[in-house]
Amino acid sequence: MNIEDLKAFKKVVELQSFTRAATELNFVQSNVTAKIKRLEDHYRTQLLYRDKKSVTPTPDGKVLLTYANQILDRINEAEQTLLGGTSAPFHFGSIETIAATVLPNVLSAFRQEKPDVQLQISTNATAQLLQQIRHRKIEGAFLSGEVNDPSLSALHLYNETLVVITAKGYGNPLESHQPHNIIVFVEGCFYRGYCENWLDYHQVQVNNYITLNTLDGILGCVQAELGFAMLPKSVLKEGYHNDFDVYELSSPFEQVPIYFVHREDVMQTPVFNQFMTTLHNYF
Repeated sequence: MNIEDLKAFKKVVELQSFTRAATELNFVQSNVTAKIKRLEDHYRTQLLYRDKKSVTPTPDGKVLLTYANQILDRINEAEQTLLGGTSAPFHFGSIETIAATVLPNVLSAFRQEKPDVQLQISTNATAQLLQQIRHRKIEGAFLSGEVNDPSLSALHLYNETLVVITAKGYGNPLESHQPHNIIVFVEGCFYRGYCENWLDYHQVQVNNYITLNTLDGILGCVQAELGFAMLPKSVLKEGYHNDFDVYELSSPFEQVPIYFVHREDVMQTPVFNQFMTTLHNYF
């Protein structure tokens, strides 16, 4: 049994004739007859009633016709996706801070070139996104920090400036000898690890880590004076000085590189190549 057998079966049922089906499929009639016989042998049942005036499906033939229609429809979809190059869903990831800042403008630029592409975007911590890339769950991801993995390729996009953010009047954490609550993303987040290194470097005493999954949640906790956070300066909206005090970081902590990371052997579909071209042009 093969796909051509199912196509022949569907056409015979549609036209109720071996002769007309053979003509439309550009086959000799014996070829069509052989395809139907192959299907009947495979399924060990009669699929068609062969009357003098017409050909109609048996009960088992009707069942096969339902599945044949589904199979052929899916094959057509696959051909349109793979050969057309514009309909395939493009699934990639991003850390929360990039998704909230530069990603919307990047997607807008990409949409101008590929308006019909279905986009699927997953936000997660750096470590989790790297695992998804390695296991081919996503095509790539926007990440912060260096990636030391020979199986992965990283396109440098820009450098991010990190700052310490506190509520108004909280004070500079480096000038306080009291232990602090640190408001951070979940384990596996690059910025969390970066902040922990900064705390150790400056010997800042930690009372507790408050873990949240969202950028808005972290900013809300900082504003409520529950502790301080380290975040990219770009996440702060215009007029942020009304709500927060912001402290610049000194060397070696002030700059963090941002990359789009993907597998070295990623399948370079037309959609993927256009996305990479958009990144090169935008940054």
